[in-house]
Amino acid sequence: MNIPQFLINNRRKILLIVLSIIIISTIYSIISMVTKENITVTTPAIEVETLTIKPQDIVKKINTIGSIQYKDKAIISSKVFGRVEKIYVEQGNKVKNGQALARIETYPLELQLKEATAELEKAKANCRLAEEKLMQAERTVEQRLKAIAKSKLELLDKYVTLKNTEDVLKKKEQLFKVGGITETELNSLKTNHHTIKTQFLQAKKDYETLIVGYRDSDIKKAGITIPKNEKDKNNILIQINTAMEKSECDAAKSHVQQVSTQIEIIKTNIKEATIVSPINGTVALRSIDIGEKVTDETNLFVIINTMQVYCIAQINEKDLLHITTNQSVELTVDALGNKKFNGKVTIISPILDQSSRTAEVKILCNNNDSQLRPGMFARASIFTQTIKDAIIIPVSSIKESDTTNVFIIKNNLALQKKVTIQERINEEYALINDGLQEGDIIASSSIKLLYDKAKIKIVRQAQQNKL
Repeated sequence: MNIPQFLINNRRKILLIVLSIIIISTIYSIISMVTKENITVTTPAIEVETLTIKPQDIVKKINTIGSIQYKDKAIISSKVFGRVEKIYVEQGNKVKNGQALARIETYPLELQLKEATAELEKAKANCRLAEEKLMQAERTVEQRLKAIAKSKLELLDKYVTLKNTEDVLKKKEQLFKVGGITETELNSLKTNHHTIKTQFLQAKKDYETLIVGYRDSDIKKAGITIPKNEKDKNNILIQINTAMEKSECDAAKSHVQQVSTQIEIIKTNIKEATIVSPINGTVALRSIDIGEKVTDETNLFVIINTMQVYCIAQINEKDLLHITTNQSVELTVDALGNKKFNGKVTIISPILDQSSRTAEVKILCNNNDSQLRPGMFARASIFTQTIKDAIIIPVSSIKESDTTNVFIIKNNLALQKKVTIQERINEEYALINDGLQEGDIIASSSIKLLYDKAKIKIVRQAQQNKL
């Protein structure tokens, strides 16, 4: 069968097939048009609020809680034994450094002072006497040295005379043997020689007696090297031969010093009998009464300084890395409402509590109006770092899935943009490290409804909060 014949025989079927195809195509086109019209009508623009990115300087801070404590505390006791004579302050009074608080009776001390003063005069008199004895002994030694020098010269002179006499005698004895002189003349010379020799021996004996205590051996015995200079040697001999008088003089001087020290102690005790405050502050406790006997172990007053106070806070170990001394701190106290107090980090404990993993930090705060009282509960914000030109956005404007995204608004469309978060601040804001720049407009509401290139309608342009 050829094709034309086939078409003729099946003309009716072919027409039905073509007509079916046309009808189906028409119906499909109509359905497509209706579907497109429905999408356009049923997908309205998403209403959003927007936020314009504007860099700002932010101050990072660590929030913590603590309690108010006094800065200085002084527990005052008496340094002298006695009865309380007067009390000048009461509990709650403000006092200054050096202000009198109480007085202990001083009558027994004043009697001791009179006795010690009289003893001092006696000691001074004894000291003057000892000094005079020392001076007299030194003069005596000097005279002895002169006498020794004179005796030495006389001894030398007698020795020379003796030698001369011996020489003459020997010569005369030779002459006598040859008949040059008579026996009478020789005997006369022998008598004269004997007399001179006797005088020499007596002078030698006197000299040896005179130098006892003034010999080189005496200097060595005293443990002193013999000076080569005669003057220095004489000074050493004076010291050796006046040692006893000097010791008496030193003892007298020591007694004067001892009594003088005793007088100073008594005067100090009389002065210390007036109890004074060592710090500026407030009398927190008075524990004595007039007439009460006190000792150096009796606590009389407790003074606390509240013109400056500490806020003592416990800081977590991970936050300690960001805290240094002199950092500024803002304090609030629940009991005082919204009033803010300024302080500074002063002391950071080097010891970490093993159980809580925290360290104690002391924040110093002025308290001139005395509103901050020890024991109050306080909230502290420690300012740790200032970041210049930071880009900060609300956490609520971020859409997080596999990546972190925001929606930048352009031509009424929400364009999805990936951003990098450097860190979260105060749990409400995020510091953006990359992905945004000044002037970008981002969606800040309806984030969960938005998708890339979604059509939007701006209902409100919010202002960026200043942190």
